[in-house]
Amino acid sequence: MTVKAAISVLLFAAILPVLFDAFRIVLILWQNAPGRLAAINTFKSYEHKFANTTRSCEDGLVIESKGLAILSCDPGREKWNTVMGVSIPGPNAGAEIYAYDYKDTNAPDSDSLKRFEILGYEPGSDLHTLGMEFDEETSTLFVANHRSSGPAIEMFKLDFDALAAHHFRTIRHPLLHGPNSLALVNGHELLVTNDHHFLALKNPILAKMETHLNLPLGTVVHVDISPILKDPTSSVAAKVAARIAFPNGIEILNSSTVAVASTIKTAVYLYDLVRPDASSSSSSSSSSSSSSSSSSSSSSFSLSSSSPTLKYKSTIRLPFMVDNLQASSDSALFAAGHPYPLALGKFSQTRHLCNSPADLAAADADARAYCETGSSASWVSRWTEAGGVEHLYAGAEFPTSSTAAFDTRRSVGIVTGLYAKGILVWRE
Repeated sequence: MTVKAAISVLLFAAILPVLFDAFRIVLILWQNAPGRLAAINTFKSYEHKFANTTRSCEDGLVIESKGLAILSCDPGREKWNTVMGVSIPGPNAGAEIYAYDYKDTNAPDSDSLKRFEILGYEPGSDLHTLGMEFDEETSTLFVANHRSSGPAIEMFKLDFDALAAHHFRTIRHPLLHGPNSLALVNGHELLVTNDHHFLALKNPILAKMETHLNLPLGTVVHVDISPILKDPTSSVAAKVAARIAFPNGIEILNSSTVAVASTIKTAVYLYDLVRPDASSSSSSSSSSSSSSSSSSSSSSFSLSSSSPTLKYKSTIRLPFMVDNLQASSDSALFAAGHPYPLALGKFSQTRHLCNSPADLAAADADARAYCETGSSASWVSRWTEAGGVEHLYAGAEFPTSSTAAFDTRRSVGIVTGLYAKGILVWRE
């Protein structure tokens, strides 16, 4: 074989996975287009709840011990969505945090859904929530916040009796430039996804190129918050654990396995959470201590000696653009997302109009007609190691699914929607 032929073979081998991914995505778009999407509904019963109370609840999680779901709902996403590049000037609503008690199926909505009063948050600062994580041991809620002054992760102490969310820390770090989803390793360590390197509001063209070329520029960042738990004026330690194309939802399945959704790849990647060995940790710790004492300006970039990395293990392929992930108590992984992103784009760009009576009244006939009939379908799937992938729901009756969470003990699940009104509640 000539050198030229060998180079050609190597180039073909290199681009073959890219072509395969491109073909899969085109096929998925064709199959999931409006009018062709095959409806799926395996729920024993389901109900669309709180449509007149909440909207744009991007994330939700269940607390089995309490029979409660926590919802983060941001109607302001209609005018401010840093991931999708929506920025509309003018006054804008902030996010709210809700507790939904799903134990009593006969309870009226006014009794089962309660809003937390947010206390101690910086006056004048906006709150625009994405992913959440809850530490039940300390009753701490971690919330990704795409505030207009810059992204952060907020920490709240939840008082369920008083229905109060007491803000007590804000986490910032240069590596957390676009925090999307959070996974709690333990009480002082988080894994955080940054879905893009180039942010849509700052670099719209480069952000689109990053997305559509499947460039692995998004990151999973390990964050050690121990320093700010002791001293709120100190800095967290952070380190990139993996680089992925459009990493979105993240979940820890067990002590050693991490699942990360790659939205543009329509897949979930499974990784081993790998800690450095003791000797490396000791050496790194000495080095870190030395550098920290010699330069105070480097403290914000200091790394935990035990910072883990993610080692690729396997891939779960799904027929939709995966958004968030949640694991149930029996280690089943629930994935929700978007079957047809072209419809999602139009739906997201028009919510500020469709949900404003004054603006809708002034809109043209075509816009009013779209607001009446337009939608963006949802998809929910469950994966187990023993049984593989099971598709639970696909359809447009409840739009823009972003999270599915399940209470195994009570066989109750919730689906939240990025731009939906209310939530979907199902029972098995």
